[in-house]
Amino acid sequence: MTSLATTLAPTVARPHLVVRGQDIPVILPSKRDPRLRLSAVIMTLHVLGQTMLGFKVSIAQILVCIGVGALIDGTVTYRRQHVLAWPASGILTGSGVAFVLRASGTDNGDWWSLNGIHFFVIAVVLALLSKHLIRPGGRHLFNPSNVGLVWALLVIGPNHVFPQYLWWGPNDLGVALAYAVILAGGFWVLRPVRMAPMAVSYLATLAVLIGAFAASGSTFIAIWHDGPISGLSYWANIALSPELLVFVFFMMSDPQTAPRSPRGRVVYGMATAVLTAGLVYFQPTEFGIKLAILSSLVVVCAAVPLIEQRTRPVADVDTDDEVTPLPRPWPTRVAAAAANPAIIAAAIITLAAPLNTAALAGNDQLILIERGLTADGNPQ
Repeated sequence: MTSLATTLAPTVARPHLVVRGQDIPVILPSKRDPRLRLSAVIMTLHVLGQTMLGFKVSIAQILVCIGVGALIDGTVTYRRQHVLAWPASGILTGSGVAFVLRASGTDNGDWWSLNGIHFFVIAVVLALLSKHLIRPGGRHLFNPSNVGLVWALLVIGPNHVFPQYLWWGPNDLGVALAYAVILAGGFWVLRPVRMAPMAVSYLATLAVLIGAFAASGSTFIAIWHDGPISGLSYWANIALSPELLVFVFFMMSDPQTAPRSPRGRVVYGMATAVLTAGLVYFQPTEFGIKLAILSSLVVVCAAVPLIEQRTRPVADVDTDDEVTPLPRPWPTRVAAAAANPAIIAAAIITLAAPLNTAALAGNDQLILIERGLTADGNPQ
């Protein structure tokens, strides 16, 4: 027998479930939760993608990603805390994966297609495994959807999956509306979590570096464009891409994986931009550029504990009353880290993501795919 009941407290009514005599607290969404704002913005962009922007993802693929993310996150929370909590993080992770990941062969308008759905499920599962298992120090290290997307794209490969295009044309009205939603939504989401300086530091640093690449003659090819993209178009399609803005405003801004201090967040933004540019520089394809953007965040998220250590404010400490313990010798620290499976997994992910992304620069098959050709040089 299952019943929904309400526990009456002197001041606040708290919902709970009674299942076979066991009282299970229920935690519902809070209007103050910034994740509700983020969900509203991303779902608005999903609607624009389906109706005006020609996104090659089905409604069914989006719903399955959200459902799998919610189920995993809700189940883990219940097992750990014995509460039924609104799985806001799992919903966001699933929605974020579906916003970026695409399965080859899906067209806009195939609303209920389950083409390649196992690829989407793999990405969501990888994302939430990283959140719940890789927790050195008790705090998840990587942005979940970011890690899931990077490894789905790298492991499954461009023959089967690809990321959402950097440029969302050709519907000018749809693109204008998308920019309006991204910019207004970015302000709405970033302000309460105090992430605007991080976003500015990333975008300003990257704009300068990509501008230097464009001036030096860098180009890339994309399946949606005839011929190489160069010059001002190279700069605009990367530095002003709506996809890049979504990455900065709604993925990098996760307070759980970014530094806590204002100074640390600025360093975090700049460091990610420098690494993004370093990985982008060698990439001749849009697929490689998008993975360079995503992989840069994997690396810098792993460095967040170091950034926090180097940028945290100096506390006023009475040295007469407190003695700062001497740090352990580095061999001891290395040995302790090597015995921690979470740290080993984090190190493997952190090193492998940029190395495998850099290797895409020499992938001739990827170049053929971006040109719309098969391995024998014939059109797809």
